[in-house]
Amino acid sequence: MVTFVKFDVETYNRTKGLSDSPIYTFVEEETPDIEMITDSEGNPTLGGRIGYALAYALMAGFIGYFVVFI
Repeated sequence: MVTFVKFDVETYNRTKGLSDSPIYTFVEEETPDIEMITDSEGNPTLGGRIGYALAYALMAGFIGYFVVFI
């Protein structure tokens, strides 16, 4: 899992007018890993396979573009 830090706006807005309070605070959140969508049996769905094929085709196109034109 990847952890990222984000600004906690709610705590900041509640405590910004108080003396001896935190001016700002940060919250660490974990984001789930990206996984292919599967059905109840664990097999990849047709939409997931099509999405992966399109993503790899786009990636190959960008790499090919930079190799040929740059």
